[in-house]
Amino acid sequence: MTEIREIPHVLQQPEDIIRELEQLGPAAIVSEDYVAHVFGRCATSVRRAIERGELPPPVRMFGKRRWTAGAILSHLQARLNRAKLEDEETAKTISKHSP
Repeated sequence: MTEIREIPHVLQQPEDIIRELEQLGPAAIVSEDYVAHVFGRCATSVRRAIERGELPPPVRMFGKRRWTAGAILSHLQARLNRAKLEDEETAKTISKHSP
């Protein structure tokens, strides 16, 4: 298991969050508390984000919620890709109906 270093501050910008997770490496196992800290939220907010599909579901290890950094990054990238496609479709629709 990769040793997790302390994050000096709450990361506010998405690119900072992504960079932090990338630095850990895709196989690094992260805890619910770590995810909450990186996103600047509490554990309850992390659980709610999972329910809304904003974060991938965790796996249980020794009774605690865990992810790999790679699983979180893959999930975020897939959501960003979907959002980009939706924006492109919206732009096409608007341009078709614009004079």
